[in-house]
Amino acid sequence: MKKFIRDNPTIAFGLGLPLLLVAVFLAISGIPALLVAPPQYEVLYATHYNFYNNAHNAIQIAVVGDRVQVSYVGNTQPYQTPRLWRFDPKTGAVREIALPLPAGLAPNSGRPVEAEKTPSVTPIDVPDLAELKVDSSSLAPDGYTFRSGADSYGGNVFDGLFFGSSRYRVQAELVKDGRSIRLPNTDGAHYGNAVRFVGWVLP
Repeated sequence: MKKFIRDNPTIAFGLGLPLLLVAVFLAISGIPALLVAPPQYEVLYATHYNFYNNAHNAIQIAVVGDRVQVSYVGNTQPYQTPRLWRFDPKTGAVREIALPLPAGLAPNSGRPVEAEKTPSVTPIDVPDLAELKVDSSSLAPDGYTFRSGADSYGGNVFDGLFFGSSRYRVQAELVKDGRSIRLPNTDGAHYGNAVRFVGWVLP
């Protein structure tokens, strides 16, 4: 091998340069993870939020004060219901919070439904949210922000060079000063409004 390198320096350089670049990119991408403290607050987010839904026949999730309120707008079953998740960045655990539909909704025929002039609003009781205090501001107390969308992927230069442009990736994540934490069950969406931030769970 040493003789080959001495006799063919140009070929050796051409073979070794890509490996060197890969090593440099990997080292650079790992720096924020070493220098930036990990997130400390659990986060609530919804997937498939209003995805293919009629706006007047859908579950709505809102934070009023420091409490999460869930309601159903309309009287017809939705095309698709959102899924609500609680993610703990300290452990990496994620848990789905069930969102039941109100009783007595009319069947969904699959055809557009004429919106009510004054849509009916039915509160939904979600026991797993009853005792939670939530901060819906975009910035968590520890400095992390929630980011989602086709251009939000927090990948590094290495990913961009070897796996294609990040603008085609949809992945929600928590980000701070170059460090990013991917949120489970958010990849594979194709529209920016498929993942919706709800809030940070306060102690």
